[in-house]
Parts: sequence; structure tokens; C-alpha cells
Amino acid sequence: MTPQFIKTALRNFRKYPGYAFLNLTGLAVGLAASFVLILYAYRELTYDRQFAGGDRVYRIATDFYRMGGFAKSQEQLLDFLPQECPDIEIATRFDRGFRETPVEVGNTVYQEPHYLLIDTNFFELFPHRFLAGSPAGVMRSPDEVVLSRRLARKYFGEERPLGKTVKIGKEKKPYTVSAVVEEMDKTHLRAGLWLPLELPEEGNQHWTNVTYYNYVRLKEAGSRENLKRSLDALLRNHAWPASQSETTFEQWVASNQAVQFFVQPLKDIYLHSGYKFEVSPGGNPTQVYALGLIGLFIILIAGVNYINLTTARTSIRAKEVGVKKTLGAPRRALVRQFMGESVVNSLLALVLAFFLARFAASVFGGASWAPLLKDAFSEGYYLGALVFFAVLAGLLSGIYPAFYLTRFRPVNILKGEMAPGGNKALRGGLVVGQFTIAIGLITASMIVFQQLKYMQEKDKGFEMEGVLVVENADKLGNQAEAFRQELAQQSQVESMAFSGRIPTDGSVWMYTYQTPEMAEALTIQTFPVDADVIPTLGMRLLEGRNFSKDIASDSTAAILNEAAVRALGLENPIGAEINEGQRVIGVVHDFNFQSLKHQIEPVVMAYTPAGSRLALRLQGRDMSGFLAVMEDTWRRFSADEPIRYFFLDDNFAELAANERTLSRAVAAFTLIALLIACLGLFGLAAFTAEQRTKEIGIRKILGASVASLVGLLSRDFLKLVALALAIALPLAWYAMHRWLQNFAYRIDIAWWVLPLAALLALLVAFLTVSVQSLRVATGNPAEALRSE
Repeated sequence: MTPQFIKTALRNFRKYPGYAFLNLTGLAVGLAASFVLILYAYRELTYDRQFAGGDRVYRIATDFYRMGGFAKSQEQLLDFLPQECPDIEIATRFDRGFRETPVEVGNTVYQEPHYLLIDTNFFELFPHRFLAGSPAGVMRSPDEVVLSRRLARKYFGEERPLGKTVKIGKEKKPYTVSAVVEEMDKTHLRAGLWLPLELPEEGNQHWTNVTYYNYVRLKEAGSRENLKRSLDALLRNHAWPASQSETTFEQWVASNQAVQFFVQPLKDIYLHSGYKFEVSPGGNPTQVYALGLIGLFIILIAGVNYINLTTARTSIRAKEVGVKKTLGAPRRALVRQFMGESVVNSLLALVLAFFLARFAASVFGGASWAPLLKDAFSEGYYLGALVFFAVLAGLLSGIYPAFYLTRFRPVNILKGEMAPGGNKALRGGLVVGQFTIAIGLITASMIVFQQLKYMQEKDKGFEMEGVLVVENADKLGNQAEAFRQELAQQSQVESMAFSGRIPTDGSVWMYTYQTPEMAEALTIQTFPVDADVIPTLGMRLLEGRNFSKDIASDSTAAILNEAAVRALGLENPIGAEINEGQRVIGVVHDFNFQSLKHQIEPVVMAYTPAGSRLALRLQGRDMSGFLAVMEDTWRRFSADEPIRYFFLDDNFAELAANERTLSRAVAAFTLIALLIACLGLFGLAAFTAEQRTKEIGIRKILGASVASLVGLLSRDFLKLVALALAIALPLAWYAMHRWLQNFAYRIDIAWWVLPLAALLALLVAFLTVSVQSLRVATGNPAEALRSE
């Protein structure tokens, strides 16, 4: 790029500030929005790519009893698999901390939620950058701990952490810091604390128990197919014999009693794994692809704006081109000039886009992508990518104007023998393309909002408002009932119940049930509950009765939901036997205990007087006062273990967090896309009005009204928007219909959505064009004729 390009671009800014502002603003907003979205998508799509040999790393997931799959697999798996699969280079197992663990450093106790219990070769399979200590020597002793740089600084400040002692867990076991590593970002294995994995002396040989996360790295000559074949051999040689099944291996594999293995590439786990007991929450591929696509659409709209506004002004730049050609300038040099100007515009827009994007990150700091965006701008390669794509956007946007403006002969240009404003058909087509995208986004935004509203308002089958759940009540041990009795004295407490599971808590309890009429057992979600769960959660009892602590036989009784009644084929459920010695005493209305993306599953509620969770139905307004009393009461019973609780409606809302983020993002970027499209339409309308100034003056003298003149100037643009509607609405309906299939419970797209989207698009386009049309239509016709 030469200084001449910059000089020419700046001269045009000064000479035509209005068009320069529209071009610069459209490009800047487009670049800012698209880079935010594309960088977010890039970040999500490149998780777990930093490990050496990561393309040969796989996780072994498992399933049995058709439970839907587990990210964990059997404890003994790696005792046998390397023998069956010579392709394995290294194998490791680890576990994650299920809950926060207390870490005592001096007189201070920290609660750490992210920690892993690892095998001795974990850092060999998943290399980290060691800042202190050596990967060869870690985890050789059961009292070692590895810290991240963040935690080492948090615990010890600027002191040297190696050799320091920390006490971890409720039992305050002392651990010595043996290494400090750089905490990794963009991995599903993110942790700040690594502890030794202590394997039991007598291993668990049951193949229907999942214990650890098992990962393998294959040799360079190994293959995923060979690993799968080895797992099949392991099933035949070890799992099937251990099951003591009386059937053949083939019959066992076909039954729901069989163990299944799944081989997951490391790079697919974060976005494409939906198994139970994941190491950490994964990403949402639908959201990633949708927002990335919107980013591409926005940069496309911004580029179209540049092309439209530049080609519309060909008559203004034509004489400049004609004179330069007459003076001997080759076409190649002129093309370079216009391309260079386009790149200068794009880079200037990039500077503005950078500040806009940083502003967006600060304003939308609560959105899931905003913290990632803040980190992204601190990385050099991200900034390099921004410059590269800005230059690319400038080149692509400048190609057509450059070649169009330089294709005419100088004599024709100087005589004025070229169409003013360039190729009108092309500009019209580009406007149609812009508004097709914008209208599609408007429609999508409306439907996403409706689905989210439906998810919030749908009857869940129980009353969650006002229910608080203490999720670690089991930590009180035999003091749990005394804690409950003290809370019962508070006026805000309406009722309380112990339960092993609470809707939305993500825990998994599944057991097999088989009526006398069934040939094969069925695995069903099971809720261990006490007699107060049904009234406390506001569940609706349809048949039979609730559990009673005064009826001894209820210890083996069961209450089913409607889905379980259907799944077990019970015509008269009350009194029916669903396992030997276990009979049904009641039926409750179906209820959602997970996201509305999933169908309501069969549920068996089994009577258990004690449970790990304590649910409280609260009333009144002084919640802060009650929470303070509850926390003080807890500390009297358990000074070491902090209380953990949540409100049930908040937890259920979290199940739709991805959809809320998507709804907000689609709405925000729809407005941005519409703004950019309207900027372009505004510029084209201004140019058209300017070209028709004399015609408008004559029409006014002949008696034309302002309304008729506004209609005349707006008609052609509204026809283009109408064509965009005809293209966009069917495509948007189809795309959103497909998206809604991801939800078991979803809206039907209302009949009024498409007409409303069309009306909004036409109204916005008309208002945009009318601003320029009114300016010309209300002007003095004498001045208009004199200017010609």
C-alpha cells in the first residue's frame, strides 16, 4: 500500500463526508459484529487442540441398561485394554472432584471447585507447561499436589510454592506442592488443582459400575477402527463372562443388559458429547454454528454496502478515471488505486471496529462469549487475524468497483456516455441479498424469543417458585434431622423434605424394574424421596396415596409418574408389582426434571427417609433474613463444610441458559444487520434522490403532491424489499422449523410471525428511504431546476 492510496482516500473523505461516513460506519459496525461472532465460533471450535498428539487421543465412554451413555467408564478397563489393543501408546485414568473441596493454607480456608484426581502419567498424555517442578517426578507420592500458577499466587503470593504444605478436604490431609503449571484455557479438562488418584487395593470388577474417565493415545500407525475392534474383543473376553449371563455372546450384546463402549476423539468432546457425568459443561454446537453464520452474514451485508455505495457514485469518479487514462495511466494502476482505497477504508473501519468490539465486551460482560472476547483481544494471533480479515474484506469489497470503473474508454467517459450510478440491476440484486439476510434474522429472532418464552411458561408438573434446595445436607450426617427441626421453627418455612434427587440437579439414579408380565427388565430414572417431597415440590397426586412414615410397608413401596405407568404397561397401576416385593401405591402427574429439549422420562419414586438434599418451600418476603438464619444454623452444625444451596426456579432457568444467550445474541445482531442494511439503503436513496432532483422539481411545478413524490422515490426500493421478503420468509420458516426439532416441547410457528416480520421490514425500509425522499420532495423546485 503506497502513501498515494492513503492520500486519495483521505481526499475523498473530505470531499464527500456523507458517503465517507456511511461507508466507514457500515464497515466498522459490520467488522466489529462479525469479528466478535466469528472469533467466538473459532474459539469454541478449537477446544482441546493444544495437546501434542491430540489427534490420536480418544476417550472411552460406556453405557449399560440403555441408560443413555456415561462419559466415565469402568475402573478395570485400562487393566485389560492395553493387552487387547497393541495400538495404544499410553493410557491414563482420572476423576474429577464432585463438589468444592476446602484447601487450608495457614489460617485461611479456600473453597476450590475445579480439581482433578489423576494417575501418575496424566501430564504425559496431557502435557502442560511446567513453571516449577518436573513432569517426570509428579504424582509419585500419595501426598503430592500440583497447583496452577493462579492458585499458587493466590495461596502464597510471591513466595516460592515448591515444598509448601496445604491441607485439603474435610479431613485436612496435608499435601506437599510438587509442581506449578500454567492453567490451560480452551480445554474440557480445565482445573487449578491436581491430586493423586488413589486406586482401591481390591479393584471393582463389575462392568456395570462407572468410576473413572479413561483416555488413550494411539501410536502414529494406530487407528480408531482398531481400537473399536479391541473394545469388542474386551467385551467378549472379559465383560460378557463377568456378567454370568446364560445367553450367548450375540444374545447378550443384543439385550439391554450388555455393556457398550464408545470411542470419542478428544477434539469432539467439548462440543459434541452429551453423556452423563461429563468432566465439565460442554459447548452448544447449535449456538456456535448459528452465531458464526450470523457473523458471516453481517460481514457480507457490510461488504455489499461498500460495493453499492461505491458503484452508485461512478458518475462522480468517472471523470477522474477518464483524465487519468487520457494521461496514460494503465488500467492495472487504476485498479490498484481503487483496491488500495478500499483497503484503506477497511483498515480505518477496523480501528473503529476494535473500539466498538471492546465496548461491546464491557457492556455485555454477562454474556457467555464476552469474557472470551476480552481474552481474545490480548492474543497476538487474534489481532493478526483481525487485520488479515479486514484487508481481505477490503479487497473483496473493492474488486467489483475497481474493475467496473476502469473498464470504460476515456473518450466515452469524458463525453458522459456511461450509465450514471453503475449497474442498477447489480445494485438491486445486492440490496435484495442484504434484506433477505436481515429479514431472515428478524424472523429467527422472533421465533427464538417465542420458544424461550414457552419454555419459561410451560407447566413443568410441579411448583418450583419459592423452593430452596440445600444440596449438601448429607454432610451433616446424623445431625441433618436436627438441622431440619431448627429450620422448621422459622416462619418463612412452609414445608421441608429430604430427597436423594431434586429436579434439575443433574444427578443420575437409575434402577431396573420388571413386572411379572415383562420378558426383560427396564431401566428407569429413580428418585429416592421422603414422605414430604410431593407436597413440598407441589407435585400432583393423580391416583393412590403418598408415602407415610407410619406405614412400615412403604419402605419397599413406589410411586410412579404417568410415563412410568405407560412404560411398564400397567393398566391398573395401584397395587401392581414392579419388582419382587415392590408395589405401586400412587401415581403422580408427569413432571420435567431436565431441560425441555428432552421428553419427560419414566420416573419411579422410592421411599427413603434420609437424603443428600433438603428442599424447603418458603413463604413471605424476608428471604435475606431467613438465608442469614439458615447459614448461621448450618455453621453451628458444620463449621468446616460451607452450606451450598440454590433456588429451584433459578436452577431450572439455567437449563435454558444457552437458549437465552442465543435469543439475546440473535436479537442484538439482527438489529446490527438491519442497521447496516439501512445505512446502505439510506445512501442509495440519497444518491437516487440527488440524481432525480430536476425531475422532482418539474413534477412539483406541474402539481405533484409531496406524498406522490415520496411514493415515486420509494417505490423501487420497496419492490426490492418485497422481493427479499419472498425469498427470506420461506427460508427462515424452514430453518427455524428445523431448529425447533431440537426441543421435545416446542411451539408451533404462529401464523402471524411471517406477516409481522414482513411488515417490520417494509416499515423500516420505507422510513429509511422516506427521510431522503421527503428532503427532496419538500425542497424548492426553482432551486432544484437552477442546480441543474
